[in-house]
Amino acid sequence: MIKYKQNYLTLCLCTALTSFAFSAQIYATPLQQEENETDEESMEKITVIGSNISGAQAAGRLPVTTLNADDITNTGAVTGDELLRSIPQIGDISFNNERAIGGVNDARGDVASINLRGIGTGNTLTLLNGRRLVLHPGTQTENFVPVTTVNSNTLPVSGLRRLEVLRDGASALYGTDAVAGVVNYVLKKDTTQSQLKLNAGNAAGTSMQQYLVSGSTGLFFNDDKSHLSLSFAYYTRDEIGANERSYSASEDRRFNDRIPDEFIGDTQLDNRSLSSPWAIFDGENIGRFHIRPESMGECFQSLSDDVCAAEGSIPRDMRYDSALEDQSMTSAIDRANLFAYFTHKLSPGLEFFGEALYYEAISKRRREQNANLTAQRFTISEDAAYNPFGETVTLRNIRPMDVGPRRIEVEDSSYRVLGGLKGYSNQWEWESALLYSRADTLDTGYNRIRVSALQQAINSTNIDEAYNPFIGGDPNNLNSGTSVYNSPEVIAGLTEDITRDSSTELALWDFKLSNPALANWYAGDIGIATGVEYRYESYADDRHPLLDGSNPFYDQITGELMTNSDVLGSSSTPDAEGSRNVFSAYAELLVPLHQTFDMQLAFRYEQFSDVGSVTKPKIALSWLPAEWLQLRASYSGGFRAPNLPQVVEESVSRTNTRTDPVIDDRYGITEVRGGNSELTPEDDEIYNFGIAVTPFDNFLITIDRWTIEQEGVVGILNSQTHLLYDSLLRSQGESNPAVIRNDDLEVVYVNNQYDNLEVREISGTDISMSYEVNTEALGRFNLSINAAHLRKFMQTPDPISAIVLEAQENGNPAVPIDIPVVGAGDLRQMNGNPKWRSFAQLNWDLGNWGAGIRVNYIDDFYETSVTTSSGEMMPIDSWTTMDIYLDYHFSQKSLDGLSLRLGARNLANKKPPIADESFGYFSDVHSNRGRYTYATLSWAF
Repeated sequence: MIKYKQNYLTLCLCTALTSFAFSAQIYATPLQQEENETDEESMEKITVIGSNISGAQAAGRLPVTTLNADDITNTGAVTGDELLRSIPQIGDISFNNERAIGGVNDARGDVASINLRGIGTGNTLTLLNGRRLVLHPGTQTENFVPVTTVNSNTLPVSGLRRLEVLRDGASALYGTDAVAGVVNYVLKKDTTQSQLKLNAGNAAGTSMQQYLVSGSTGLFFNDDKSHLSLSFAYYTRDEIGANERSYSASEDRRFNDRIPDEFIGDTQLDNRSLSSPWAIFDGENIGRFHIRPESMGECFQSLSDDVCAAEGSIPRDMRYDSALEDQSMTSAIDRANLFAYFTHKLSPGLEFFGEALYYEAISKRRREQNANLTAQRFTISEDAAYNPFGETVTLRNIRPMDVGPRRIEVEDSSYRVLGGLKGYSNQWEWESALLYSRADTLDTGYNRIRVSALQQAINSTNIDEAYNPFIGGDPNNLNSGTSVYNSPEVIAGLTEDITRDSSTELALWDFKLSNPALANWYAGDIGIATGVEYRYESYADDRHPLLDGSNPFYDQITGELMTNSDVLGSSSTPDAEGSRNVFSAYAELLVPLHQTFDMQLAFRYEQFSDVGSVTKPKIALSWLPAEWLQLRASYSGGFRAPNLPQVVEESVSRTNTRTDPVIDDRYGITEVRGGNSELTPEDDEIYNFGIAVTPFDNFLITIDRWTIEQEGVVGILNSQTHLLYDSLLRSQGESNPAVIRNDDLEVVYVNNQYDNLEVREISGTDISMSYEVNTEALGRFNLSINAAHLRKFMQTPDPISAIVLEAQENGNPAVPIDIPVVGAGDLRQMNGNPKWRSFAQLNWDLGNWGAGIRVNYIDDFYETSVTTSSGEMMPIDSWTTMDIYLDYHFSQKSLDGLSLRLGARNLANKKPPIADESFGYFSDVHSNRGRYTYATLSWAF
């Protein structure tokens, strides 16, 4: 039996036995582990995330997940997105390549977000080698407010030495935005061996091929005083077309065989669009009419041999189905990562260190041509060359398919340079560094249509220069495409390439001082860490002049201002920029109170140049009442400032399909959102209680229960709730001033602004088990189970949402129960946030052979956009997948250092659960890869 001492249990808890680490080295004492690492980190005392005190084992008081290089390899992940999805405590990945179909206002390209606990992007602090990473320049909307993230694809998975996840509030230790915890990427450095790795894989049933080439090397020179480590990775991937998967091959999912019985045939599942090549118009005297094939009959005017005009809007079976087009679901990507780490011993106790990181990626995808927004419905004069109706006509809906599809290309790049000094004398260690990092994104949409040019061409009286909007689509394919084209010369005058150029910067200076044995008193050594940090953050977003409001679109016939965007199908967004400076100072103490009981105390002061200052505490306790048992608890205060886009954005217009109960119709409604300089920082409290049990050798069970209370979360009142509230007030003889309607009671736009919401409370439980058996005859077996249970996700309703919810509960017909109030109340299992995420994994090693099997589970949840008449939401099924691998390490002299791994993820080729989402599934929760088989050849030399 191993004798369980305090430092043993502490080390167990701060390493991957809490979820992933299965190797025998986790049972080493801190001293033994430090000695084992000496060859790789000559000066650095080993510190697992959770404390700023080098060499101390503070993380034993905290829930920490650590994946070493072997654990990362065993997940089969080759991208940052895939790696994070393998950790149950990581929630929905809202920044992802398949998120919706990605308009120009989305963060498109090679980007994946980090969302620990699933409480929202932006609540997790992400570090590289213990220091902040620059934020990705693109923003995404969560709860309809812009959020920012570190791009997890910036770092090469194959270049990671380990990944550390602190699943506890850490604002007092590391700074704001560490509300849910900290993710620390540790890249390989001080390398002495060279390695080359080749990986190739294929997604079953698709044309997607994926390749990765990576390597690392290192050398000592200058009489071994200097060391340089270099690593690289090149990754390339083909796209997946929407037509390559059955669930994404059509936007009409009413009769999909996996839809629950009670929802089969429900028109809510028909996401085909009224905006079609079969255009819809409003005539002065004719009224509403549309273009259709003449063979369908009921025409009031023939337009050509095959096409005519018919009264009313297009019928459902003529709606446009974007999935039938040659459309990308997953982008094609080429990515390169480079990393260098340099150290030089200036003296026995003083060392210079530096690191450099470069990342570049190009993402390409194909999209269908845009349709006009509601605000872009313009007038066609009666003397227009192709107007056969003899009266003024208003264009209501059109998708000019003869212009051709769009192409989207996103260029992402970022770099980071860091230089610093660290010294060590007796028990004191200090470190100081300067860091500068920048990220840039250039998003280009090719073959976009300029609305003013389109109206001008449609209204031309010269038939050789005019565009004909009455040509319709393809009579043999009603739901997509066209069979008649306007002249190439006319089309060439309509298009323009539209860009969005965004950037972020991070500049940082810090000074850290620590001593694990500042003083010795009756219970042991008292450790201390203290430091200061100054950082500068900036954000800039430069939109194309046709998008940023500098070229608004006026109806050329009426002179009316229609929209600030002159790009067909895209809302306007003004250019934005902002910056802030943040100064912080912290102190941390590790105080043993008894041989079996110790305490961690931390305080952090932060002063923001724009939102004030704050001081937040943290306290963590650890008690070992028996050699096989540890109890731990922590409390921490959190403080999260509004991100820069939430403060500086002005008059952002977004159009979303909403249900309008006033006129009982569902249509595209424009919402004008605005940043708010009066936003106040979010205030948080985080609690953790845990137990660790080691009943016998090599067996560990941990249970951690956590609660996060957030006050003042930045959000916005959903425009659908605004419409419900307007309907309720109109039934009482009043109206909602935020909802602007025309004379026909159609909504022109909804005024909205980012604001601080009411209290949000989220809680859950983490459960893990790890057991290792090592036999001479059968080899070594490692069994691990890791589960994350979401117990509560409650958002206190704002005053307006509370009024609407009460009216719905009382059965008020002005606010139908089948139109949900989104973003308020119980959010657990709503559009994600499943109760359970878990995996079970068994790895085996014997001699040159190794194998592993892993079962992944994601619990069910509900889709709020599809409801029965009684308000019951459509369930999204649970999802279970299995991964396997087999590898062999060659020992022959000529092949020494060579290894081969064959593996498969989602071995049974399970489809993601069907959903009423773009591409037919929740891309932030599930994957579209199906069975992904791969081979990896590694050579160490």
